Amino acid sequence: MALAVAGVAVAAGVGLEDGLIFLLQFGVPAVLLMEGIRRAMRTEFTVIAVALALSLGVVLILILTAEHWRQPLDLIRDRVQGVLAEMETVSARFGLAAEPGAEAVPLAKLRGFLMVAFPGLFFTTGLLIASANLVLIQGVLRRWAPHFENVAAPVFTWTMPEPLVWAFIGSGLLYLTGLPWLYGVGINGLIVLIGLYFLQGLSIAAFLFERFRLPRFLATLSVVLLVFQPFFTLLVAGLGLFDVWFAFRRLSLPKSPRQT
Repeated sequence: MALAVAGVAVAAGVGLEDGLIFLLQFGVPAVLLMEGIRRAMRTEFTVIAVALALSLGVVLILILTAEHWRQPLDLIRDRVQGVLAEMETVSARFGLAAEPGAEAVPLAKLRGFLMVAFPGLFFTTGLLIASANLVLIQGVLRRWAPHFENVAAPVFTWTMPEPLVWAFIGSGLLYLTGLPWLYGVGINGLIVLIGLYFLQGLSIAAFLFERFRLPRFLATLSVVLLVFQPFFTLLVAGLGLFDVWFAFRRLSLPKSPRQT
């Protein structure tokens, strides 16, 4: 009801198209997130469904706002080009750009990479947004549990199927071929799978922090390092990937002498 009222208010105040954009960008993902929590679905299914809804919503919004019909991929490429142009303008305005001859090659490489990898980047961004919202809702449900008697606070767990590691290996091989189409498929596959395994690594890290009762400031420091240091992001993704072979959450549990 709240989404319906908000959508009608946006449509009445700004325009029907903007009301529809609001529902596509916020309404559909919110409904999927709510249903996933209400039905106690696995975290992976809920987050991936919301990420798909966000990605498809962006594509539909670009189609709706286009002046004439064009291929969705062309619209997204134009949007990426626009974002890059804005970045260049802002960098030049604040004096962050390097010498003209020095910046041409890196900027061209960045533009080429983004034009090839934008599908994987879009979806992975949706994964992170959906996960952040789910964690926030879980915290609210646990904090004010008496006010949500009919909804149980789910625990953020993330476990990828073991055969998915072959998709990761295959994407890496396609990336290494260097052939245009195979390279594009490989780089997008790697980006998506690294995002999935990054969330699994975060789930393992949260479990280990809770299991060994580590201080909260270490968790805060870890989040800061993840934001500002890409190496730790890859390290967490590697933790999720190698969980296929090592099962870190099982190894950390106490065992009887016979099991050991």
